Amino acid sequence: MSNKLFQDRLLPFIVFVKRLLTIQSNFDLGNQMKLLNNNKQFKKTLDLFDEHQKNNIETCSSLILTQVLKACAQTGDLQRGKIIHHLISSRLKTDSYILTSLIHLYSKF
Repeated sequence: MSNKLFQDRLLPFIVFVKRLLTIQSNFDLGNQMKLLNNNKQFKKTLDLFDEHQKNNIETCSSLILTQVLKACAQTGDLQRGKIIHHLISSRLKTDSYILTSLIHLYSKF
């Protein structure tokens, strides 16, 4: 009985820690992508995105999405940019950073 009570009290803490680790890893990935873009290594940015987040794009931070859209614009990868646009279209009303990145992407073409 006490073990069950302990687990029930510990569950919110475990959920909090898992979310914190996910947020931290997204922040680290976004910063890596930003550094690559700043060094004009756009292909490496796209490779890093493919390696870590492509299958889980709904949970990507704005930083990650803006960096991958910037890399798409710089490499001329309009098709990938359109796919990302389609997958994140529900976020456009609430995230002006992503919207600005999409405008930049489409203005390149």
